[in-house]
Amino acid sequence: MKGIGLVKGLGVTLKHFFRREITEQYPDVMPELPERYRGRLQFDNTKCIVCGQCINVCPNNVLSMETFRDANTKKRKLASFTIDFQYCMFCNLCVEACPVSTLYFNQDFELSVADRNAIKMTYDNLSGEVMEQGTVLITPEGSVPAAADEQEKTQQMQEQAEKEQRQITAMITAMAKNPHKVLARVVEGEEDLGILADLVGQDEKIAAKIAELLVKDKEKAARVAAGFIKKEAKRRNEAIFDKKGEE
Repeated sequence: MKGIGLVKGLGVTLKHFFRREITEQYPDVMPELPERYRGRLQFDNTKCIVCGQCINVCPNNVLSMETFRDANTKKRKLASFTIDFQYCMFCNLCVEACPVSTLYFNQDFELSVADRNAIKMTYDNLSGEVMEQGTVLITPEGSVPAAADEQEKTQQMQEQAEKEQRQITAMITAMAKNPHKVLARVVEGEEDLGILADLVGQDEKIAAKIAELLVKDKEKAARVAAGFIKKEAKRRNEAIFDKKGEE
């Protein structure tokens, strides 16, 4: 029978046309990733025993380390550790080879950078100790790590993070007391404002996300808020449609 293929094709099209959308509105709404998702490789220097098994097993030479001999114990210690993500295949071989779980993957998948060299992550001055006389540690970038500068930089970052956290906590408190007043900074229209106010009142994660972005990036907060509103408005319309269908 002529046209049977066309009919089948239209049937598949109509089936998908009336199906609920599963597309996630990234980057306005962050995706929910599986627990075992492999994102950015992380390194915990407090566990490392400088065995080098991770480096030996890596097929793409993604990992490298700088070591030195302790002046008193003559044991080898770790001075720096580098992960070059541009060559990583996320094969998990390094994680499996590590006997003390020093390496692991988190769920950070946003690895894009403007400069390919910026994707390289280097952990410097890990020992925090004075090396043997005549031993000089050079990082992959060719600079001698300064412990004092690194300590000061770390302290400044911690202070900034604590300050931002206090602001976020205050923003969450203000949002709980008067959500419409706070959310009016990033949302226009009474209907959209009401939808977002309901969302932050019902979901603590959404409230925390909006509060964090209001502190750090107001423009991104507006985009994320728009994504939440659009998704919720669509859900409500579908619920109304389904209810009418049942009646």
